Amino acid sequence: MRQAAMSATLVLWLSATSCAGTSVDNQITPTTAVSVVDARVLSASQLLETMKWPTDLRPVPLSPRAKNQLQRFIFDDLEIAAAVSDVVAVGVTRNAESIGALLLVGVMEHVIGNMSFIDGLRTAVLANTETARWGLLVGSVAVVGKEVWAILPAGPVVAFAVATSRDDIDQLLKAVSDRVTRGQ
Repeated sequence: MRQAAMSATLVLWLSATSCAGTSVDNQITPTTAVSVVDARVLSASQLLETMKWPTDLRPVPLSPRAKNQLQRFIFDDLEIAAAVSDVVAVGVTRNAESIGALLLVGVMEHVIGNMSFIDGLRTAVLANTETARWGLLVGSVAVVGKEVWAILPAGPVVAFAVATSRDDIDQLLKAVSDRVTRGQ
């Protein structure tokens, strides 16, 4: 579990540092389609596709290097791979400057061994966390070096984010929370 969590950290770091400099063939465009998918059965892919991004933030595809790291993260750890239903990730920019990355993991099995998926990742990745609230959802946030890291359980999806500031993390995860809790 610790190795998988550290791999997730590496993926987000690669995403955050490489997304702005990546040439992009296909752009991710926010959708205005109304989703009828219940938030309790929302997949990571559906969450990303139906998210309403803050007007000043733009999701961008990950570099091939970051995508390879992500695949190795999921399939190298059998416990994690068995618990995950789907994974999507995007880099996030503001005014063409990379501000961070968002990794969404659909979780089928919330308990691995005797530890919850969230507790295992929080313990392995974020040593000195504090509780944070984004909309109706509660997660964990920590400062790691010059970056801010956060984990937000959002129903069947776990959102991991890394950004350059707490304001950026708050903006990213508030958008996730708003999408998941819409109508509640």
